Amino acid sequence: MMRTTRFVACAALLTFAMVVSSDRARAKEANTFQVLTGFSSKETCSCVFVVEQTDEYCTAFGQAEGYDVRIAIDRTAKTVTSSFGTATRTARMKDGEGCNTDPLP
Repeated sequence: MMRTTRFVACAALLTFAMVVSSDRARAKEANTFQVLTGFSSKETCSCVFVVEQTDEYCTAFGQAEGYDVRIAIDRTAKTVTSSFGTATRTARMKDGEGCNTDPLP
């Protein structure tokens, strides 16, 4: 009986801790242009460093239809930076992980 009570108490405590911590894990608000430039930089980064295509091909690949996104590829630093208006996002190639977009500001 004592063992069951301890199990139930631990399960309740664990559930409470998960509920409290999950309330704090919220996504940051992103505007459309932050999402657009993040997607563009990540897709272009994967095209350049994972698929190993040419810069010209990947720049065209990373463009969003209807938007003139500026894309800068830095092969030395293994980064791709995309900008549109005031929104700028960077994706970085990490060996063994692929390309990851930097967190939202």
